[in-house]
Amino acid sequence: MFYIKSLLVLALLSLAAAPALAQHDCANCPSAKAAANGGIQANAAEPSAVKAPVYNQLPGYGKKAWIGQDFYFTYNFDKKPKMGPAVLKVQLFSKDGKKAPGWEILGRSGMPSMSGAHDAEAVFKLNKKGDYLLPVTFVMPGEWEIKLTFKKDGNVVYLGNFKLNV
Repeated sequence: MFYIKSLLVLALLSLAAAPALAQHDCANCPSAKAAANGGIQANAAEPSAVKAPVYNQLPGYGKKAWIGQDFYFTYNFDKKPKMGPAVLKVQLFSKDGKKAPGWEILGRSGMPSMSGAHDAEAVFKLNKKGDYLLPVTFVMPGEWEIKLTFKKDGNVVYLGNFKLNV
């Protein structure tokens, strides 16, 4: 009986001490350094860490965004975005105004304030009219960010993003 009481006391003491142990200062831990560095963990043996890609801020809906000097695109939703599904349409043109098929466009949606919580990523589908379409589901109100990656022949050619409130 004494043995069981001793085990219970030890278990209670370890539970009481757990929060204090979990709150130790770990400013020099690799994970803390990575968090302070935007999630990028630098290796002491490497002179510089890999940096996150830089996205170009896109102009408003329906306005031309140029990809180099030979292509441009416009983007818009099929309806005003609100909670639930919406379709993002990208129209890609050559500089002479003709539709430009043969590209791969990747779309990533998420809430910057809740990074990773509601993120979704998918490839746009090309419809018969030559428009690139991506369904986006807004699961809660707030600020959302859409990131677009344009690839030609397997190479990333352009990165763009825009924010919207739902």
